[in-house]
Amino acid sequence: MEKKEVLEEKSLTRRSLLSGAGKIAVVGAGIAAVSGGLSLFSNAEAKEKPISKVGAVKKPTFPWEYQKLDLQRVGDLAYKEWFNVFCCQGVTTGLFEQLREKIGEPYTSFPIPALRFGMGGMLGWGLTCGSLIGGALLIGLTVPKDPGERMINDLVKWYAITELPTFKPTTPKATIKDKDKEREFKGDFKHLTISNSPICHQSVGRWMKKNGADWDSDPRKNRCAMITASVAVKTAEILNGWLDSGKYVPVNEPQTKVRAIPLRKDIKIAAQDNCGDCHNPIKVGWRAITSRLF
Repeated sequence: MEKKEVLEEKSLTRRSLLSGAGKIAVVGAGIAAVSGGLSLFSNAEAKEKPISKVGAVKKPTFPWEYQKLDLQRVGDLAYKEWFNVFCCQGVTTGLFEQLREKIGEPYTSFPIPALRFGMGGMLGWGLTCGSLIGGALLIGLTVPKDPGERMINDLVKWYAITELPTFKPTTPKATIKDKDKEREFKGDFKHLTISNSPICHQSVGRWMKKNGADWDSDPRKNRCAMITASVAVKTAEILNGWLDSGKYVPVNEPQTKVRAIPLRKDIKIAAQDNCGDCHNPIKVGWRAITSRLF
């Protein structure tokens, strides 16, 4: 081969390599752009962005599965948890613990702290007792509309007409923190009460009056913890019976019927039948009460 031809061949080879390298660089950049998100983020930034696993969590069927619960265990845990998270979360924790062990999801990932609003009848407003909200929640999750609504109605009615609390903890509270110091917990009290209402302030108020106790007293705290346990146990008792028999026989008539207000038959509203328990008709009169409301 002549010297000129050798030089031309080397020149061609060099141009081919440079051209090929350029193409490889372009293709490589394209691949990097697609696979690396255009390389706009540093490695550190990329690590901070979690990769979602689509379809990793199986959507639960509704209603959720339910399995029979040990009643004493439900009550003991609900009682204990009241001192940590109060009534609504206490009931839910007492009921969910065994279901998380036996069934797992969706109970395991259910965010019980989301129910903190239930304490004190909705954050201290004294409305529906938070323990009933926790019990009604589990019934609503595990039982179809019928008989689920009848179960909840019976749970609320039971709360209103029963001398409470009905549950006694295996290990009563012994000590409590007071101003960051441990002291003896003196939670004993003499009298049980019938609230005649699911309303927190009526339930607690009647008990406080009968026992001569104030809101911040140990007996009041102990009573609310025992109420929490009582409602959790009653909820589990209702569901256990339904699971065993395969059916539910309602105890009470539905409360959903609208009712006429005393002395104002023209006005009907969803309500209880005992307005006079708090709004004393002897002192102010029914007409005075209804005129303020309507």
